[in-house]
Amino acid sequence: MNINKLELTWIGKEKKPKLEPRVLIEDFEKSYYAEQRVSEKDIYDNMLIFGDNLLALKALETEYIEEVKCIYIDPPYNTGSAFELYDDGIEHSIWLSLMRDRLLLLYKLLRPDGVIFISIDDNEYAYLSVLMDEIFERKNYCGTLIWEKKKKPSFLSSNMGIITEYILCYAKDRSKAPAFIYGTTTESKKYPINNAGNGIRIIKFPPHSVKIMLEDTTIEPQDMSEGKIITRLLDPVTIYDSYNVNSFRLEGEWRYSQEKLDQIITEGDELIISKIPFRPNHIKKGGDPKKLKNLLSSSHYNMATYEDATAESRAMFGHDNSFPYPKPEMLIQLLINSVTKEGDIVLDSFAGSGTTGAVAHKMGRKWIMVELGEHCHTHIIPRMKKVIDGTDQGGISKDVNWKGGGGFRYYRLAPSLLEKDKWGNWVISKDYNKELLAEAICKLEGFIYAPSETIFWQQGYSTESDYIYVTTQILNEEQIRLISEEVGDNRTLLILCLAFTADVSKFNNLTVKKIPKQILNKCEYGKDDYSLNIKNLPLMEQPEKQSSIFEEGEI
Repeated sequence: MNINKLELTWIGKEKKPKLEPRVLIEDFEKSYYAEQRVSEKDIYDNMLIFGDNLLALKALETEYIEEVKCIYIDPPYNTGSAFELYDDGIEHSIWLSLMRDRLLLLYKLLRPDGVIFISIDDNEYAYLSVLMDEIFERKNYCGTLIWEKKKKPSFLSSNMGIITEYILCYAKDRSKAPAFIYGTTTESKKYPINNAGNGIRIIKFPPHSVKIMLEDTTIEPQDMSEGKIITRLLDPVTIYDSYNVNSFRLEGEWRYSQEKLDQIITEGDELIISKIPFRPNHIKKGGDPKKLKNLLSSSHYNMATYEDATAESRAMFGHDNSFPYPKPEMLIQLLINSVTKEGDIVLDSFAGSGTTGAVAHKMGRKWIMVELGEHCHTHIIPRMKKVIDGTDQGGISKDVNWKGGGGFRYYRLAPSLLEKDKWGNWVISKDYNKELLAEAICKLEGFIYAPSETIFWQQGYSTESDYIYVTTQILNEEQIRLISEEVGDNRTLLILCLAFTADVSKFNNLTVKKIPKQILNKCEYGKDDYSLNIKNLPLMEQPEKQSSIFEEGEI
């Protein structure tokens, strides 16, 4: 632990899984595409991954590191309630470890200017905030959105009724991330230019007896006509009664600096006295980006609620097959739209019923979704087919004039590379052919799998001159010598083979290692489920003479 750093601690935090970077295998029968192109912006290489989301994120790491612009996740809230489609009740310590492992990988996948949104409620909000500060750093905290999730409160708490949830917002690097934008400014709308937008109002004196000092210029009462253009500011402004010795001074700062004021005037906007009593206003020409407010409510954005989302789900899947507690499309649209543009990659590793993918698809963003539950097949695939066919006209479809188009590729995780034989020895899985083996070991060794069509030993690369060759052969010295001669002096090659009968130290451009010996300690094999289902997790050892770790709040 770094004693100079504030961080959250919990039982079992030091235990981190050694993840196997699995290969993603496309199932062409489940992939789906529109029958015809609807527009030139149609995206066909969206990804739906069926499998454990931690292993899936690890599988994406090589190809998608720093490629994702926006991540939205809606993880289990750890409420202690057992939902039909997944178990949402996990003790704090286990929940934090499982979230930490996923967030570390999500951080790697985000672009330098990327943003992550995480839905959460009161149960783990405080703990998740500190965990996010530790992983993303406090300086990259962008704020917390408060979503009015329902009109009628839930009284699950004995103390108060609950009508809101939170959406934590963090950037990979806040200095590079965009402002969260919602729409544009209205044409000819007036914005007060003094601090906090309160306006300067002279109630105390009649208008004809007031003078306003603007830098070295005095506006006399007769000059205080509507439409008077303001070009210079004095901070603070002195306002006084010309017939009275007592002066009235407004303390505070202007909303805009003089540099901003000059920019506004240069761009064609106006800063004028728009009414009496004196009130300076910025009259915007309109069309400028408008920042998102942190309260997502029916009064601020006419925001949809769980009731609306349930209605969307029932219309999509039928009353008896609707998904429990889905997020409304309008909410996800607002988040995605605030930080992305068409063509950006949006990722959701807790896909649920597929709302994130459906919204991203309709908005022209490339999407990646991961889901382990069977609802990947019962909910997500049927939903995305309707979106692609254009028959889904619910949610945001009419707002974005959705007509269909595009497609997605369905992937499953390859089985573990190694398995134990009947004597308990680790051997290469019988499910692996030579191509799949080469791709899997490329991932393990940090190489990009890119087999050459003409050079058999070029199966992948780490740099323009560093290659990898994987084979189940036993290589002799003559074979290795011929390969070394082909590689030449300006390239290097890592060879992984079943065995070799040669002194490989004399080949300076080659590194030769045996499999599976070379990869045995790189990760844990044979584990397919790191899910957030408490039933799949082993009980942790409890400290002697301490309270049980399964007592709420013991961190």
